[in-house]
Amino acid sequence: MKDTVIARETFDRLRQATAGDPSTLLQLCREYVAEARSTVVRLRKALARADAVALCEQAHYLKGSSLMIGAKGLSQYCARLEQMGRNSNLSGAGAALDEAVAELKAVEKELSRELGPVALPAEGSAA
Repeated sequence: MKDTVIARETFDRLRQATAGDPSTLLQLCREYVAEARSTVVRLRKALARADAVALCEQAHYLKGSSLMIGAKGLSQYCARLEQMGRNSNLSGAGAALDEAVAELKAVEKELSRELGPVALPAEGSAA
């Protein structure tokens, strides 16, 4: 795993914490991806409504969960979106969200490479 997509140290800590049951790590990753996908949908809706508060809240949520899994790049994109929402300045938020989505795809690819395709929920699924 490259540190640019998922921080090796963070992911290794998760792996160690779930060493007694590897299926737990797999389930954690599947739930993270499903929730991240759902959050992206909510971010898009908030942006379409120009709802800065909702954008800020959803970006904050995804930022935190991404840090937990080690997806630092995605977390940084979310931090930018969160700040845009906090400042009620949504110009550029569409482009920032597109970058976040591209980074989520990279995270998904890395998780799939690390744990196998079963680490990801079906496209469009919630779990």
